[in-house]
Amino acid sequence: MQRLSVSQNHLQQKQKDDFFQTRKQQCRLFYQQILILEETQMYGLVNKAVESLVLSKFGQDTWDIICEKANISGPIISMKSYDDQVTYDLVGACVEVLEMPVEDVLHTFGEYWVLDVAVVNYSNLMDAHGMGFVEFVKNLDQMHSRIQMTFDTLNPPSFQCQELDAETIKISYFSERPGLTHFVVGLPSGLGKHFQEDVNIEILATKAEGAVSDDFRVIHRPISNS
Repeated sequence: MQRLSVSQNHLQQKQKDDFFQTRKQQCRLFYQQILILEETQMYGLVNKAVESLVLSKFGQDTWDIICEKANISGPIISMKSYDDQVTYDLVGACVEVLEMPVEDVLHTFGEYWVLDVAVVNYSNLMDAHGMGFVEFVKNLDQMHSRIQMTFDTLNPPSFQCQELDAETIKISYFSERPGLTHFVVGLPSGLGKHFQEDVNIEILATKAEGAVSDDFRVIHRPISNS
């Protein structure tokens, strides 16, 4: 019985070690992606949203550890410009501290950006650019142009939307920033919840694989109340 217990403990420890090794590998892959990042800047609003997400779901102590690993000291200021590297470092630290895959962290943040940042802070602007899922996606670039009038150094991405049929659209995402494919997946997921539509998203192509843009097929249907 004692030998069996020792064997089980050894197996559990090995599984735990394998788990953390996988997370470390994901972190390394993520940081390899950001080595090719050009010198661009992102407003602190994005970093502030990462902070709000972590605080709301994991608490202050976890956020403090993430900041330490990302070498961030002092408060994050929403209207201050930050190098994109700061945001990538924050996400990488989240992956390590929260023990979540990069894809899950980015997807969660994409949904949070829509439902807890955009809807709460920019509801009037969102309403002005679409009262339905497809209409809003089609007007994303126009909305970003409006936002640039306030954030004059903002370097937003570009979205193209093509209707394939009554329930299917193709979204093409163009950006200088690498490694954000799963953040973009989280955006229509959050928009679907906002507009009360059931959304299924499929990644068709990515810039990381040599494509010109990140492309997604999105099937959307109104959520039935029955």
